[in-house]
Amino acid sequence: MPRKDLIAIDGSDQAQYAFDWYLKNMYRDGDSVVIAHVAEYNIDIGIPGRGADVEAICAAVKKKNDEIGYLTDTFMNTLRAKHVPAKLLNLQGEKPGEVIVKAAKDENVSSIVLGTRGLGTIRRTLLGSVSEYVVHHASCPVTVVRLPNNN
Repeated sequence: MPRKDLIAIDGSDQAQYAFDWYLKNMYRDGDSVVIAHVAEYNIDIGIPGRGADVEAICAAVKKKNDEIGYLTDTFMNTLRAKHVPAKLLNLQGEKPGEVIVKAAKDENVSSIVLGTRGLGTIRRTLLGSVSEYVVHHASCPVTVVRLPNNN
């Protein structure tokens, strides 16, 4: 029975590795893929006491959107070249884990695949972990793929 799998991507090496791992190890003919990218706009809104620099903000947003477009096009072109049926979701939200879990539910996917940055305990406690959130809150199986340690 064909599956629909969601792969969460960003511009990291970990996401690229998880994507490649999925194609090599999980994908079967007939499956379809949902590529989910959660945009994070960390843009400085101005200089304190001088207000927002609207032109600079617009330029930064355009640059970020161009980067996202290039990134998502790269993943989608790879899937097209391999004749993998795919859908792209460009998502937004302050908490990527929550956004990914909601997208998986809305798309009724069979599973979620994502990479992990392998944060240490302290950094994970302070910053949170997208993969940890998804594992604990998704209503479908989640595969967390870690880049091999090259030591």
